[in-house]
Amino acid sequence: MKTNLCMFLSQTHNLSKTVFLSLLLAITLASAGCSDKSGNDKAKLAKNADDKDQKAPIPVEVIVPIRGDIQQTYRTITTLEAENDAQVIARSTGLVQQILVEEGDVVTKGQKLAQLDVEQLLLELAQIEATLNKLKNEMDRQQKLFTRKLGSSDALEKAQFEYQSQKAQHQLSQLKLNYASIKAPIGGIITERSIKQGNLIRDNDVLFKIVDLDSLIAVLYLPEKELSNVKKAQKVLLDIDAMNGKLIVGEIDRIRPSVDTNTGTFRVVAKVGNSDHFLKSGMFGKVEVVFDTHLNSLLLPQETVITQDNRSHVFVVEDGKALQKPIELGFRHHGRVEVLKGLDDLAKVISTGQQILKHQTKVEIVGNDATSISPAVAPAVAKKND
Repeated sequence: MKTNLCMFLSQTHNLSKTVFLSLLLAITLASAGCSDKSGNDKAKLAKNADDKDQKAPIPVEVIVPIRGDIQQTYRTITTLEAENDAQVIARSTGLVQQILVEEGDVVTKGQKLAQLDVEQLLLELAQIEATLNKLKNEMDRQQKLFTRKLGSSDALEKAQFEYQSQKAQHQLSQLKLNYASIKAPIGGIITERSIKQGNLIRDNDVLFKIVDLDSLIAVLYLPEKELSNVKKAQKVLLDIDAMNGKLIVGEIDRIRPSVDTNTGTFRVVAKVGNSDHFLKSGMFGKVEVVFDTHLNSLLLPQETVITQDNRSHVFVVEDGKALQKPIELGFRHHGRVEVLKGLDDLAKVISTGQQILKHQTKVEIVGNDATSISPAVAPAVAKKND
């Protein structure tokens, strides 16, 4: 009986172990099934989300290139100068009796600007003239005596010398009288008046300053690496601050053939047209020297171009997709670039939203189907690449 009880307990223990293992296996399988199901559900949801994202096109705006002229230039700054200007200097002493011009007046060469008091000069001139007449009479008398052999040659020569000396004094006095009328040495505009009526002026005092506005020049200092690119008669474009964006066209007149060892630059002088005399000496502005011009080039706004690792590309729309197009650029300036290769005239170039695009991304054109660049910005001017 004891033996039978032990066998029963052993069987019961084995049975419990088997049941436990069976239950554990069932739980494991159930958990694995749930896990697989959950994973499959998540994968399906992610796939559906990706599909939904891929199907939703990205809104973009497009433009088409334009044809226009574009130039290669070098930019720098300049201050306008007058090549012809003059300070009017007093060449006689006296009181200012009358001032005939003011600052801003346009004068011609030889025009009277002011008048000095000449009362003393007239008296001096009259005194010299009287002495001159006396000496002339004496010289004539000595000449007659010498002709009749009644006078000596020494007396004649002395009379001639005294007359010639007094004649020179008379001419000098007459010149001082003329100098009392202050006249313009050049034509131009009065930019400074340094005297007032009643002032006593002396020799070499500065009275006026005259600037010839028709002789305005722009003086440029360019780096020596540009020496081979600059030539006479090349155009320059000046953007003077006072002109509110209106460009002034000038022309290179002189090029200094030597380089300043301290600055590494050379001097260039450009003539500036100023027929309406709006430009003034001393005005400051930006200037561009035009080195080269490409006619009828394909132009794009610079913001449409993406440059990475010295390679440039744009995105164009074809069949509802954004396609990345490598392009080769030429001149660039004022927000415009020249496209040498990679595009045609009818390309729909993405102008907004291109920074987030990838090749073959689905896109939707919003706004105009193809908005041209405004013709007002062409022809463009290109900055020379350093």
